[in-house]
Amino acid sequence: MNWEAIGAIGNVVGAVAVTVTLVYLIIQIKQNNKLLRLNTANVVTEELQAMFSLLAADKDLSEIFIEAGKREVLEGVNRVRYYTFTNNVMRIYENAYLQRQERSIPEAHWVGLTRLMIDYTDMPAFASYWFDRKHWGSDEFIEYMESEIISSPAKRDIRQPGAI
Repeated sequence: MNWEAIGAIGNVVGAVAVTVTLVYLIIQIKQNNKLLRLNTANVVTEELQAMFSLLAADKDLSEIFIEAGKREVLEGVNRVRYYTFTNNVMRIYENAYLQRQERSIPEAHWVGLTRLMIDYTDMPAFASYWFDRKHWGSDEFIEYMESEIISSPAKRDIRQPGAI
């Protein structure tokens, strides 16, 4: 065997090794991307669960939430607490929206978040919150909320908090 044949075999072995390495890296990147999407969705879920757990743990906040389901305008401390709670929910949802733009949240998870927000924004008190505080969101998020969420009809066979 001469040096040219040995060099050719070395080139073939090197090419195969590079190809195997690239395939391995592609598989790893796909797995990491999937894991990132699941982790992002889990973080959003945990943040929303923490917020809504406050309603179960705090009777006064629960009563404010019930009032927000009945009335368009809340007054005084109730307004401050509802606006603060709602702002926290909106920050979580805006973060999820931005993560979705980066394809970091699975579509099935996004559908559930969207349905939650459609129902949430259908509460009578949400309109006053949105009028007073929507400017805290990014222009892109405001446009999305108004065209896709607030304008979407809530599911009619559900009852808002405070509804009879």
